[in-house]
Amino acid sequence: MPVAPNLFERFVMLQLNRAPGPVLDLVGAGGERAVGLALDLGLFEALATGPATLDDVASQLDCEPAGLEPLCDFLTALGYLTRDGNRYATTPMTERWLLATDGVGPWLTFWHEVVFPFWEANMTTAVRTGAPEQTLYEWLDDHPERWQLAHEGFRAAAAVLAPTVVEKVSLPSHARVLDVGGGHGLYAATLADRHTDALVTVFDTEPARAVALETARDAGVVDRFSFIAGDYTTDELGEGYDTALLFNVVHAHDGPENVALFERVRDALVPGGRLYVLDQFDGTGRTTLARATVGFVGLTYLVTLGHRAHDVDDVVAWLAEAGFEVTDRESFLTAPGVSLLVATPAK
Repeated sequence: MPVAPNLFERFVMLQLNRAPGPVLDLVGAGGERAVGLALDLGLFEALATGPATLDDVASQLDCEPAGLEPLCDFLTALGYLTRDGNRYATTPMTERWLLATDGVGPWLTFWHEVVFPFWEANMTTAVRTGAPEQTLYEWLDDHPERWQLAHEGFRAAAAVLAPTVVEKVSLPSHARVLDVGGGHGLYAATLADRHTDALVTVFDTEPARAVALETARDAGVVDRFSFIAGDYTTDELGEGYDTALLFNVVHAHDGPENVALFERVRDALVPGGRLYVLDQFDGTGRTTLARATVGFVGLTYLVTLGHRAHDVDDVVAWLAEAGFEVTDRESFLTAPGVSLLVATPAK
């Protein structure tokens, strides 16, 4: 958990400016690396069955106790572990968000092992020139063994929001749903689980197939779930779909590319079909955390893709140019800066 200064520390550091507030960022950066290492070592899993001594945990992880102890103590200070004498245990936060099957552990692992190393290699170039030398997706294509880690990370991030999002998606009876760029398939599988007469199709590149089908099997919807491998910017999407999803896709494309994609999706829908667009949009943050999150995401998109978080009004305009009318917009408490746009073909 990010270090949370007490009231006095906040007053001195953040209001009086008498102590260096940037130290919080330094500790936070160290925290990310400590958690990433703990996940890689299996430290939290070693404590999943209950408290254990430092020597027992070190033996399980093939570590020297003298080396493991500082890591455990730092994680204790951050709120991931507790310590009682020589025994460590996980906290409720760790159990809920790092050990649970629907936690964000794989998402943090993806950042630790792929995204932040990519940042370090490309951030200066991206800031100076406006784009990295190659996108993260291109890098993953050059390192295909990392794609599964990426899709597992994307799935873990989506698990936080998917149950809430699908409640906002209205489907007709016996709906055919097209999830464009749906990758891991969690949104499509969650929809199929909620609507037992719906047929869902994920359209994405081949590296996503294994994770998507695993998602469908875990959800018990594999008989109503299909995966089509292809490039959604050029390959046929099909037709006759009642509903289409574009979740966390538009940020990877500029305005003209998104207009063209929206037009392709419109052609795949039946008359009166609905398009749902989910993403983190610039200008939607209403709280300090939401504004910081959108800013962080915007910088991430620059470094990894050469793009920015789009302004929500721009996306609405691109939808209109492609023949859609936005009929509703939703935001989510559990995902600062994320909005869901609901659109139908204009009459």
